[in-house]
Amino acid sequence: MIEHEIIPLFGQQWWAGNAPTVVVVFLFLILGKRLNGVWLHKTTFILGGFLLSVAILSHPYQLALGRWSLQSSLPLQMCAISALLSGLLLLFKRQWMYEIVYFWGIPGAFHSLMTPEFTLGTDGLFFIEYFVSHGGIILSALWVTLLYKMKPRKGSWWKIFLWSQLLLPIVGSLNWLLDANYMYICAPPSVENPFLVGEFPYHLIGLELAGLLHFAIVYLPFGIQYRKKKN
Repeated sequence: MIEHEIIPLFGQQWWAGNAPTVVVVFLFLILGKRLNGVWLHKTTFILGGFLLSVAILSHPYQLALGRWSLQSSLPLQMCAISALLSGLLLLFKRQWMYEIVYFWGIPGAFHSLMTPEFTLGTDGLFFIEYFVSHGGIILSALWVTLLYKMKPRKGSWWKIFLWSQLLLPIVGSLNWLLDANYMYICAPPSVENPFLVGEFPYHLIGLELAGLLHFAIVYLPFGIQYRKKKN
């Protein structure tokens, strides 16, 4: 397994990755607001193709550098799955894709940007790819929410949370077979985060509670709207 790399919070590399990411996301959203129907659809298609290409082409790039491995490179992390779906979401705009990217992607990518942990290192294009893919997840979710008026279905936050539990035994079994740590099931991430408490299996309690809390938080604006309509 490739050793993970951590960069200091608010350090030079942290700002070098996060500052451009935030600026680009906001600029794209401002641009999207100004586009008419035809150009909006064309831009969405190009953006979706780009994000999907980044997610796919990272694998031959890893192979070329001798970094690809069963223990680190399979798209089994939640952000890796969200990165793939973020491109597909912009291309096809399916509701189930949207809700996964929205509930998994926004909280997951936010924490990954705040406390980066590079599973493939930071050399070459890996540093840039990390921020492009995680920033792309957030951009994709906000893009279709704000510009295509997609929204989570009523009560979808806890349904997505429950469906997500099905992945734990599957990915956990693969971790055991491959001696891997996808979805950080076997050991907590190396970064400092208040939601990470204890070692296996106790760290899973914090991750589950954090997931449920974050799902509820990002659902809250829509939950308030549904409650107002009901009243």
